[in-house]
This record gives sequence, C-alpha cells and structure tokens, in this order.
Amino acid sequence: MTRQSVNPPSLPSGEIHIWTAHLADDHCATAKLLPTLDPDEHARAEQFAFEHDRLRFIQTHGIMRQILAAYYDSDPATLRFARNADGKPFLVPRAIGRDLEFSLSHSGKCCVMAVGSDRPIGLDVEMIRHLPQATKIAQRYFTAHESRILAALRPASRTDAFFSLWANKEATVKGLGTGLAANLGCIEFDLDANEGWRLVAWNADKSFAQRWSVTRLDAVPGYVAALAAAHPSRSLMLRNWNRALAM
Repeated sequence: MTRQSVNPPSLPSGEIHIWTAHLADDHCATAKLLPTLDPDEHARAEQFAFEHDRLRFIQTHGIMRQILAAYYDSDPATLRFARNADGKPFLVPRAIGRDLEFSLSHSGKCCVMAVGSDRPIGLDVEMIRHLPQATKIAQRYFTAHESRILAALRPASRTDAFFSLWANKEATVKGLGTGLAANLGCIEFDLDANEGWRLVAWNADKSFAQRWSVTRLDAVPGYVAALAAAHPSRSLMLRNWNRALAM
C-alpha cells in the first residue's frame, strides 16, 4: 500500500496531539487500510461476529498506524507493537527516531487518538446515548460516593455525567497501563462547582491528583472524551485526520 502523503507533524516536548477521525461502514475505505495491519490485528478483526464491528476495528487500527507513521515519516505497515502484562500496547523501540506515547479509543463512528512523547497518557471516547441501566452500572464499577452523586442528578444531566465519568476513569486506567475492570473503582472523582468531574484520588491516595490531570474533551458532537496525563501540565492541540488526508 502506498503511504499517504502527510507532512510529519511537529510534536514539541510537553505537547499532546488529539486526533479525531470519522469511521464509515465503507468496504472500500476498509480495504485500503487492511494491508497495513499485522497478523495479530488481522486475526483479531476476524473474531468479530458483526461486519460493522470488524470494519470499524480495521479502520481504527489502520488510522492509528497512519497517524503514528506520519510522525516517523515511515510506512504504516512497518510499525511493530507489543503489550505490557495488562494489555496496554506500545511501539517497539525504533532504531532511529523518538519513542511516542499514544492512546487510542473508538465508540460508534468516532475514533480519537492522543499522541505525546515524554509522559504516560490515556484516552477514552464514549458515544452519549440512552442507557437505562446506567445507575446499576455505576453501582457495580464506580465508588459509592460517585454512585450517590449520579443518582442525585436530574435525569437530563445524569446521562452526560455518567459517560463523562466513565471516560475519565477509563482514560486514567489506560494511562496507568493497568487492567480496566478491576481498577475503575480505585479512581475517585467528585463534581466541581461547574458540575464537571474533578480527580480526587487513586486507592485513597489524594497525592495522585497532584501527579495526574484528567481533561474532558468535547471534540465531536454527540461524544465525550477524556485525556489523562501525568504532570507536568501540557498543552493540547486538536487535529482531524480526515482533513489532514484531504490536504
């Protein structure tokens, strides 16, 4: 496959790039990205029972490869990945060029990716949708304090608050590189004066909130995303992959 002609993005130290991309139920678009995937990704794609899930997996991982390859000015198919003990992916160190930190997430037809270079990061995106069992899910995976907060909110506010909190928690767990289900309840958030979630503690350690920040991202209408990043504070730059390809 011919590599897309995109100028390598500049990534200064302390800056994080947030890439958004639209996923389409398009076999042609998927076929163009399929050759960039490695055998493991091919095998994982074949495990999906539904065709639209398979297409979106291929597109998400193909876009991830294209974005990362743009920073290295290389062929997306040459990138090699490994995983830590809890499954967090990372780029195998390259002979030349810097190591990048990245985090990938998709929900519905939205793909979001964060790229940095010098601190751990985690990202999650969630499509905001009606979820009748949100309160029960919160009681199972969130802290008792968080569950009480959600239950006390007006129904009109509860849905957004639930998905925002879930994105915050998953982004933090991904940034730490630990298992998801066993650790969602270890992270504590509280509502601030503006009804936004504020990081409080990890395993009751309140100093954790001084070492990490979690930022809500409303980059795509109908979705909420969150970026977790280890301090020091850093600047964010929003980029759209679909527009970059069109340039």
